[in-house]
Amino acid sequence: MKIALLDDDPRENENLNALIDAYALQRNYEITCERFTSGRELLKRDRFDLYFLDYVMDGMNGVAVGQALREKYSGAVTVCYLTGMEGAAAEIINAEIGAVAFLTKPVSTELLYQKLDRFYKAAFGGRLQLKKGNAVETVYAQEILYAEAADKRTRIRFRTGEETYRHSFSEMERLLSACPSFFRIHRSYIVNMLHVKAYDARSVMMEGGDVLPLKAKDFAKVYRNFIFHEIGQ
Repeated sequence: MKIALLDDDPRENENLNALIDAYALQRNYEITCERFTSGRELLKRDRFDLYFLDYVMDGMNGVAVGQALREKYSGAVTVCYLTGMEGAAAEIINAEIGAVAFLTKPVSTELLYQKLDRFYKAAFGGRLQLKKGNAVETVYAQEILYAEAADKRTRIRFRTGEETYRHSFSEMERLLSACPSFFRIHRSYIVNMLHVKAYDARSVMMEGGDVLPLKAKDFAKVYRNFIFHEIGQ
């Protein structure tokens, strides 16, 4: 998992980085952090899995950066805002900007770990045992872009290519349902919402450029709830 840390105070970035490193070591997770003191520099980079953005900064503040990220990636970003404000002030700000998650500084180790646990489970928690030929193959859910019905089997599209597995589409849907990032958008397609690049009323564009037909009327609501609220609950 790749995490971006944005704070105009380098010491705050270093402190948060240390907490996340300790979390990764404790959970035995592979997590890398990159620290930024400028929102404009962060926006030049490719997408990260998770963003920690300071709410108040000189120049381009965290809210402006978060809005720019959502425009750049059609909403498909997960953001946690950080602020030194406390109590009701922080709650009001949170309601106004609709953050996925919100933490006050100094960051509570317990609360940080809770939110990281929720995000990691949603994004990287699934490991599937799938039948391929006469063998069984281990597939990590986060590597799947989408699944497609292929006669009595299921074709899975990855970033690096595609494979066909000896599972009916209904059986594959049951297997994927254990991971909250998957949603059936059509009778023949299940998408990983973490890899949705854009969508409109009729189609969903995935990372890599594949455009899939959209029939599920509640997709926009489900997608927004997943992307913006999964780690904030």
